[in-house]
Amino acid sequence: MSWQRQTLILATIIPLALGTQYSFATPSLEISTSKHVYEYGDFLSMNFQVSEMTSNNITIHITDSSNKTSAPINLPIDKLNNTITSPFPFYKTTFSPGVYRIDAEYSGAIASVSFDLVDSGKIAIPTEFRSLVNTLPQGSSTDKTYAGIIHELINDNIINIPNYTQTNQVHIPQWFKNNVQWWSNGSISDNDFGMAIEYLIQKGIIQV
Repeated sequence: MSWQRQTLILATIIPLALGTQYSFATPSLEISTSKHVYEYGDFLSMNFQVSEMTSNNITIHITDSSNKTSAPINLPIDKLNNTITSPFPFYKTTFSPGVYRIDAEYSGAIASVSFDLVDSGKIAIPTEFRSLVNTLPQGSSTDKTYAGIIHELINDNIINIPNYTQTNQVHIPQWFKNNVQWWSNGSISDNDFGMAIEYLIQKGIIQV
């Protein structure tokens, strides 16, 4: 075989071989979170970096410290570097404190990251309570209606009242009902509102 023909064959085969190699290569995937330690009321924010775009989503599973794993969550991406934030913060009603692991898969590439969720005492009230308050008729809701909401916050351990005992006498000052509306409109933070309830109950100003 002439040298010229050998050169022509090699020049043809090498690009084909390299093309085959790269077409079956697995993209790289890196994952990180915005914090190593989260508290209630924080939003989970994840960053995904991939080496190339494919037509696939990133699929994640979240596993808690008891090894309970979530259903697969599919996250579409449209660029090589993507930051995705959960639409809802961490609440006591849905997440227990502990170590969580996120396992991610993208076109055959696998990556993991862990973070801690701690109970720092910060109060975060689930959005369904805010929605409930917004449905209450202005000025005509009874003390028992507001007491029922506070009972749920206590029973769900969202607010902490040491040695709390439910009373048959219910009293909610009118000015506090105004504060409830301000909180539902976002003028008062969850933490400030929750701490106010704790203080007012402990001082006997609110009776529920």
